[in-house]
Amino acid sequence: MKKINIETLVPDSFKYVARDMDGKLYAFENEPSLATDIACDTWDVKEGKVLQITKPVFLSEEGITHTGVDSELGDWRDSLTEINNENVA
Repeated sequence: MKKINIETLVPDSFKYVARDMDGKLYAFENEPSLATDIACDTWDVKEGKVLQITKPVFLSEEGITHTGVDSELGDWRDSLTEINNENVA
């Protein structure tokens, strides 16, 4: 696998971007949270719109597994980033 950076645009109303457990990238209007009372694999959104930016990341040529996404891209639970006028990491 090779890591690449992709540049895109989202409406001004979206203030946060984050990845979920299988590597999908989302933009959020309001800050999402992590569910603490259950095992979860994505962000908990109480209010506002959610925009899915990318499809899942498959780490096999057959496209059947998400295992290892965290080892390649870091823990998805640490991926929440505020979108500002300077940049998005």
